[in-house]
This record gives sequence, C-alpha cells and structure tokens, in this order.
Amino acid sequence: MAKTAPLTIPSSKVVIALAAGSTDAGMKSADAKAGKLWNVPIASIKPIEGFNVRVDTPDYRAHRDMLADSMRANGFDPAKPLAGFVAKEGEDNVIYVTDGYTRLDAANQVNQDEGGPTITTLPVLVRSPAPSLTDLTVALHTNNTGRPLTPFELGVVVKRLLKEDGADKAGVAKRLAVTPRYLDDVLLLVNSPKAVRTAVLEGDVSSTMAIQQLRKAGDNPEKAAEAITAAVTSAKAKGKKKATAKDTGPKMVTVKHTVSIAAGTDMKEIVKAVAAHVRAAVAAVPHATDPEAKVADTDGTISLSIQVPAPLTTKAAPKAKATKPAKTKPAAEEPPVKGAVEVTSEGIDDEPVKMPPAVKNGEGVDDEEVDI
Repeated sequence: MAKTAPLTIPSSKVVIALAAGSTDAGMKSADAKAGKLWNVPIASIKPIEGFNVRVDTPDYRAHRDMLADSMRANGFDPAKPLAGFVAKEGEDNVIYVTDGYTRLDAANQVNQDEGGPTITTLPVLVRSPAPSLTDLTVALHTNNTGRPLTPFELGVVVKRLLKEDGADKAGVAKRLAVTPRYLDDVLLLVNSPKAVRTAVLEGDVSSTMAIQQLRKAGDNPEKAAEAITAAVTSAKAKGKKKATAKDTGPKMVTVKHTVSIAAGTDMKEIVKAVAAHVRAAVAAVPHATDPEAKVADTDGTISLSIQVPAPLTTKAAPKAKATKPAKTKPAAEEPPVKGAVEVTSEGIDDEPVKMPPAVKNGEGVDDEEVDI
C-alpha cells in the first residue's frame, strides 16, 4: 500500500496584501476571450497561496476525482464557472481564483492524463472591484454549495474572521449564517489536540463524535484525545474503518437513589447510607495485592445532588427618613412696659447673675393659702 503524504492543515492566520489590478489589462495579458464570461487559459489562473481551507483528505480526493471523471466524459461544465478577481503582483496583473478551487484542481488532474482530453480554458466570472480579504474568507463558506466545508474547514474560516479588528462570535455567526452553538462546536474542533484533529481529518471518527467527546471532556481536551484514540484502536481491531460511540466503551446507565435525612441525624449514618448505594451500583473486585480491599471494576461517574433548605436571607431594615426640624417663628418681642427701667449690658461685669432672695411664707400658714 502506497504511503500517503502527511496532511497539510490550513493556517488560521493569513496575511495577504491584496492590491487591485486592471481587469482589462489582466485579461489581455492572459490572452482571454471576452463574452458573458472570460474564457481564461487554465495556466493563467492561480490560487491564492495558503488561502484555501480545503484539506487534502481521502473524502476531498474522492470528490475531486469524481469531478475529474465527469470532466473527462463531458468536459468542463460552463454553467458552473469559477469566480476570481484580478490582483496586482509587482508590474503584473494576476488572475486569482476565489471560488472553484476543487474544480480547478480536477481540471488540472484531467490535464495530467497521458493521451487523454486536455482542458485549455476555463470560464471565470471576474469580480470587480476587487473584494476585501474578509469578504473572500466569508465566501469560502457561503459560496460552497456543491460540497460544503467540513466542520474542521469551517473552524479555520471562523478563526480567521475572529482575528479581524472588532470581530466577535455573534457577528461572525450571523455573517456565516450559522448558529452561535455550531460556531462554538467548530472552534472546539479546530482548537482540539493533534490526535483529535488527525483522527477527524483521516476519517477515523466523525466530526460529530469528536465534538461530543470534547464537550464531555470539558476543560481537559486531552481526555477526549485519549478516548478517541482508544476508540479508533478498538474499531480497527474489529475490522471497522470508522470508530463510533459504541467503540468508546460500554453504554452508561444512570442509577438514581435517594437518602432522606432529618435534623439531628448523625453525619456518620448519613455517609454510611450514601456509601451503601455506591457499593450496590459500582461493581467491585478484590485488590491485586490486598485481598481484603476492593477496587472498582469499571469506569463511571458519581454525581451528588443534595437538597437542603436555602439559607435565610435577612432583609435590611429600611432606612429611616431624616425629619427636618419644624420651623419655629421667632417670638414677637413684647413692647416695653411704661415706666419700666431698660436694662442694658453696658457697665455690667461678667459676674454670674445673682438670684433674688427667696420669699418666705408667713409662719403657720400653708403654701396653698398664701396670697401672693
């Protein structure tokens, strides 16, 4: 069996300075024929280096070879032209393909046949004015209706778009016409460990299964890589070409138990009751070196759900409103009594005021009977 070349993973970072060229000058220099479309010599059509996100997987090659077989039998279908634009490279006008990479690849495949048909020109719909790099990146997904991008390839597109200034997930998802959840899924896949990406790109597992394992692993993607690697090994041992969820291990069931507690119950008794349910659900075998000890005989997960009263929250007492002191009108000054002597502070020292002597009642007379 011939050894296949290692897969080339498209980069999520593409820095390309696009300079618009002259469409007329570009077509003239390429000796293209004008019409509804430009019929461009195939040798003059160039892919943008490193821009296409298609991965040369077995699935891709099968699709390309199918298109090549169709071209050998029927020629290139003019109803499905390539799309491109003219860019400036130094002093030259260059025709870049922006849609139809696989068809261009298939046409070049046909031209490699010895003694077979030769495709000399391809119809190209030229975009003018030249699109931005962001527009071209979005079109990698939105224009691929013949063979949509795989989840991994779409993940590369998403990573590129998120590196644009001001880009966010919500905006990118809307522009690509995908849900935010799916956008997160493809990002999870394209950022996964190498073992996961290789298994997906080589067709050993589906993208769906890989994403499920990655979500299940949470913050530990290496755990997903281990599970997928084990599943692929198990599947190949059974003669299967592709691993499925059945190869990741036995089907899990959830065993539910309830332990009721009451205030005043000894905590040791509560723990014993829970442990009894665990022992009943988890298969155990004697320890290899300590016969009296037992160890779990299977993988699994124990999740505890404990229901207790919610803590009481005390509401803060409402703040008392500050009361403004009542406004009192100053007492009106009484008019001076006629003949009264006006006392002023002039000539008075700072000595304490002396009270007048107390008036003594008459002897043998009660206070109530005193006539003042």
